[in-house]
Amino acid sequence: MNMKIRQTSLLLLAGLFSLQLLSSCSKIKDERNDVTDPALQQTLLDLVSANPQLSTFKEYLVKTGYDKIIRSSRNYTVFAPVNSALSSLDPAIVNDAAKLKSFVGNHIALQQYRTSEVAELTRIAMLNDKYNNMQGKKIEDANITVADKYAGNGLLQVIDKALPSLDNCWDFLSNNSNAPVKQKTFMLSLFRKVFDATNAVVVGINPNTGEPIYQAGTDSVFTNLFWNKVHDLRQEKKQFTLFMLADAAWDAEVTKYMPYYVTNTADSNTLVTSWNVVKDFAVDTVYQPNAIPDTVLSKFGTKLPVNKSAIVKTIKTSNGIVYIMSQMNVLPASKILEITVQGESYNASSVNRRSNTYFRDRYNTVTGKDFTDVLVFNHGVSNFWLRYDIPEVPSVKYKAYAVALNDFQTAAYTQRLGIGGIVTTLSMLVNPNVYSEVYIGEFTQSKYSPVFNLYLLGANSTTAAVNPLSCDYIKLVPSL
Repeated sequence: MNMKIRQTSLLLLAGLFSLQLLSSCSKIKDERNDVTDPALQQTLLDLVSANPQLSTFKEYLVKTGYDKIIRSSRNYTVFAPVNSALSSLDPAIVNDAAKLKSFVGNHIALQQYRTSEVAELTRIAMLNDKYNNMQGKKIEDANITVADKYAGNGLLQVIDKALPSLDNCWDFLSNNSNAPVKQKTFMLSLFRKVFDATNAVVVGINPNTGEPIYQAGTDSVFTNLFWNKVHDLRQEKKQFTLFMLADAAWDAEVTKYMPYYVTNTADSNTLVTSWNVVKDFAVDTVYQPNAIPDTVLSKFGTKLPVNKSAIVKTIKTSNGIVYIMSQMNVLPASKILEITVQGESYNASSVNRRSNTYFRDRYNTVTGKDFTDVLVFNHGVSNFWLRYDIPEVPSVKYKAYAVALNDFQTAAYTQRLGIGGIVTTLSMLVNPNVYSEVYIGEFTQSKYSPVFNLYLLGANSTTAAVNPLSCDYIKLVPSL
């Protein structure tokens, strides 16, 4: 190697080493400064104690035992209200140990939340198992007036308002006298045992179905159907909007829908109708009073018309808002929706003919979309059928439509829809290469059906060209 080049290389290496050494020394110096920072020698309790504007909050910390918590080695964020924010605190809270502990715990988070790092609205967990919404220098309705004061075990945020420990939506419904009686009574009547194999003990296998056999009593839980099928309004981490109707409005809404949920008895008619009314009244989005839309869409696709003048009371909860309404006029056309059944998604067949059953991918020249249909061909069974199980069908008149593609033979054939069985049927002529939706006919569903059976039924013949079944979809449109 050329001597000059070698000397230059050695000088460069020496320079780099010197820079690394200086950088390391600088880091060591910075770390030493951090370790000796006086603020890090203090606990959060020390910071609270040193601020005379937080003396009332300090008193409550000691009274509830949280003073010991915030001087421990774990990291917290304490949102400490100034004395003036606590001057009007309800004596019923101050003089009740459990209530005061929940109140104080609602001001302490088991994690550090620096205002500059919480740019988006964030739901943060508090020590009382509630959550508060924080964004920048705002937590719920309180402003953070002194921000990000750090201690050895976390951050202190001084706030100008207290953070009340509120009931959640379900607790309000269950315990608050402002909750309308009739809707409340019905929702509290929905406790049942429901199947839940999460913690079930398996004691065997069914030789016929291959399904597990569970130890008696371990495969169900006692729960509320509203929690189970709509929204669990006890969940603190989520946020909800719950609509509750005043008693007269509840009666009016249930009465309006009684004809759509006819059953064998008056009591069951009321039960089923009430359930179908109330299941739409909670959504997993919180709508603030100044931003609630005119229409809210429920989990089940029902449009809830929100007349702001009908809001009697607005109750803020720990996980959302409850609106008490003097009226909620939900239109039947919004609640009772059309039903679409995909042809390939049948639940049973009259005879096992899987070897003659084809699930076909096709392109619809009318809609310009791909689709999958079912074709059962050359099955050799008279009156062969596929059954579709449709949950919760109301008692209304329906018009039936379908798309059935006959692209496998030149001859037309007739298939039928069996309504609730194979006795009452509607006939459908399936012409070759028709991709458009065809009207089949109408029928009246006289009673509400928890599970409605719809049949796609072939001809009373064993001839292959006469008795095929094919279906892209079947659509039932309510006539309201």
